[in-house]
Amino acid sequence: MKKQLLFGIALVCSAFLTNVMAAEPAVDPAIYPIRGTMKLTNKWLYSNKLGNYNVAADFVAASGMARGMAVKDGKMLFIDRGNKQIVVVNGATGAKEAPIALASNLFTYIGRNKANTADSIWTAGLWGFQDIKIDNAGNVLLGNIITSNAGRFQIWKVDLSTGAGTLVIDQPDLATLFPAATSMRFDAFGVWGDVNSTAVILAANASATAMEVYKWTITNGVASAPSLIELDNSTATGADLAGLANLGSAPQVFPLDDNYFYVDGNATFPVLVDKDGNVIDGFKSNLSALKDSVTAPAATPKTIWTMNQGHNGVVEFEVAGEYFLLMAATNTVGVPPSTFRLFKFADAGKAFTGLDCLWTFPQAGMGASSNAYRTAMPCVEVSGNIAKIYVYTGENGYGMYEFNTLYTGLKDNEISEVMITLSGNQIRISEEVAFAEIISITGQRIVAAKNISTLDAPTTKGVYLVSVIDKNGAQKIQKVVMN
Repeated sequence: MKKQLLFGIALVCSAFLTNVMAAEPAVDPAIYPIRGTMKLTNKWLYSNKLGNYNVAADFVAASGMARGMAVKDGKMLFIDRGNKQIVVVNGATGAKEAPIALASNLFTYIGRNKANTADSIWTAGLWGFQDIKIDNAGNVLLGNIITSNAGRFQIWKVDLSTGAGTLVIDQPDLATLFPAATSMRFDAFGVWGDVNSTAVILAANASATAMEVYKWTITNGVASAPSLIELDNSTATGADLAGLANLGSAPQVFPLDDNYFYVDGNATFPVLVDKDGNVIDGFKSNLSALKDSVTAPAATPKTIWTMNQGHNGVVEFEVAGEYFLLMAATNTVGVPPSTFRLFKFADAGKAFTGLDCLWTFPQAGMGASSNAYRTAMPCVEVSGNIAKIYVYTGENGYGMYEFNTLYTGLKDNEISEVMITLSGNQIRISEEVAFAEIISITGQRIVAAKNISTLDAPTTKGVYLVSVIDKNGAQKIQKVVMN
C-alpha cells in the first residue's frame, strides 16, 4: 500500500477519534440568587444545552441503556443495562472512572428446560440491570423490568469490589399471588432501611389500568411475600391522584419509612401516600408552588416558570435542622427543558402548604432529547451545612451542584468593599460588579443583571435588599428603603 494512502487513512482515523472524544465537564453559567443564607452553586455539568453531552463518548451509556442513577460516597453510579455494568463517575470532578463489571448470573435463575429433561439457565424478566438504588445502610441494589404477572421480579445486592450479586427478592409467582393483575409492569423500585436486616422495597405498577404499588417487607434479611397497596384515586379523598386511571409510564416510588412513600409517574407530580394507599399530601394543597418567579435569567427577571409532569424523581433531605424537597421539575418539552427544582419546607412537619420554591436548575435546562423512560433522578449527600446535589436526566446529561444553607457571602473573610447608594430612582454601585440583584423583603427577586454599576430602583414603597457580587467574587448585601 502506498505511503500516501496510509497517511490519508491515518488522517481520517485521527479526525474520527477527535470527533468522538469525550467532552470536558463545563459549568452552568447561571448565577442563582442568594436566598437569605442559602446559596446554590454548580460545580460541573454535562448537558445537551451546554454542548458537552452530544456524542457517544460523552454519554454514560448508549441511548436508552442508562435508566437509573444512585450516589454512594461521592460517586455517581449509573446502571448500564446494555453492557451489564455500573458506570462510575467521580462526583467531585465529573470524571468517569473504571466501570464495575457485574457477574454473569445476575438476573438469571435455574429452571427446567421446555422438554423437562434437564435444568437450564433462564433470564428473569424482560430486561435485567434496569434500575439502581442504595438503601439507608449503603447497600447497592439492582432491579429488573417485568411486563406482566408472569414475569419473574428480582432485586440483587451487589458487591462493588467484585461485581458479585446476592438475591434479595426472587419473585416467580406473582400470577399465583395476584391472578387478577394480568396487566402488571415494574420499571423501577424504591427502598428504605437495611436489606441485611429490616427494610421495605416498593414497586409501582406502570399498567394502563391500575393504580397500584407492591410492597415487600424485609425482616432479619428475609423478604416477605409482596402485598398490594391500592392507591386512592377517588374524587372525594384522592386529591392529587383523583380521577387518574393510572400513574403513567415508568412510575417511580420513593419510600421515606415503613409508613409513607412518594409516588411519581408520567401522569403525576410527586404525591405523598401512606402504606394503605391514602393520599396524604401533594401540590393540590399548594398550586402556587408549581410556579417559580425567582430563577428566571437576569435578562427576563419577571419570567415565571411552571412545572410539568413527565419526568419522575424526588428526594427529601435535611440540612442543619431545615427540611428540603428536590424533584424533577420539567420534562423534555417543558420550559426550560429537563430541569430540577429545590423547595424548602416551612418546618419539620413538611407540609406542602409551606413549600417555598428556592430555585429551578439548570437555568437553561439540560436538554430536549427524547427521554421516553422518564428518568430524572436527583440524589443528595449532606455534610454539615453543605448538601451535594447530584442530578441525572436520561439522554440529556448529569452534574453536581453544591447547596450551602449557611452562606455568609464572605470570601477570604472579607465583605466586598463596593459602595451601594440610592440616588433618586437609581441604585448606584461604586464600581462595575459581576452580578447585582434587588430582592423584596419576602425573598422575591425584583431585578437582576450582570456586569453593571446601576440598577433601576423599585417604584413600590417598602424595604428591599440589594445583593452584589464583585469582580473578585466577594459579596455585599445592603438594605434600602423606598419611601
